Amino acid sequence: MRKFSLTDETAIDVLIFWIESSDGTISYEEEEAVKRILSNMEYSMKTFRETLSHLGALSTEGLHEVQEDAINHVKSNFSDDGKKLTYSLLETVAATEGGISDESREKLDELKNQFGL
Repeated sequence: MRKFSLTDETAIDVLIFWIESSDGTISYEEEEAVKRILSNMEYSMKTFRETLSHLGALSTEGLHEVQEDAINHVKSNFSDDGKKLTYSLLETVAATEGGISDESREKLDELKNQFGL
C-alpha cells in the first residue's frame, strides 16, 4: 500500500470523514457544514474531495491506519489550541443533523482523550 501523505489540512479531512461516515454516508447538511468550516479555515473542498477519493480506495485496514495517522498528526503537529479547535470543528460537524449519534460521540470522546483535552 502506498502511504498517504498527511498535511494539517488532509489530517483534518480524514478526521471529518471518520466522524461523519459513522452512519455510512455524508448527508447534504453535513457536507454544507464541512464546506463552511473548511472555507473558514482557508482549506479547500477540492482537497477534501481528493482525500475522500483516496480513502475510498483503501482497504478497511488501510483506512484504520490512515485514521490513526491523522490522529497522531494532530497530536504531534498542532498546538493545544489547534487541538481544541480541531475537536470543536469535528463536534460541530457531528451535530449538524440535530444531534450527535452514539457512534460519533464515542469517536469524539476517543479524540478528546487522545488530544489530551
